[in-house]
Amino acid sequence: MTETNSAAQAATEQMMSLFGDWQKAGLGAWAWANPMWYEMVVEMNAEIARFISDRLKQDLEFQARVLQCRDPAALRELQCQFMKEAFEQYSSETGKLFKMNSAALDAVTGRGTDG
Repeated sequence: MTETNSAAQAATEQMMSLFGDWQKAGLGAWAWANPMWYEMVVEMNAEIARFISDRLKQDLEFQARVLQCRDPAALRELQCQFMKEAFEQYSSETGKLFKMNSAALDAVTGRGTDG
């Protein structure tokens, strides 16, 4: 039992050392980033989570309407409307995230400022 614990301890220490090395290497590449960048990334992630939550809600509502639909022509119209709205929402969200990312890069790098 002690031999197994020692082997597990050694393996754990080796993995922790590797993780530490990976973290140092990764953070070295991100040394230019400042706290403002991380704050903006959190905002973008929150926006993505909000969008996914809204889309899932709409997907479930759509499925409920499909299950209640008894007319093929109405079903076709329902599907077309759903696809059109989804495409518009995904396009809008892509634009919003692009603008957020550009603003984050501008803020962190000073790009777009006169000074």
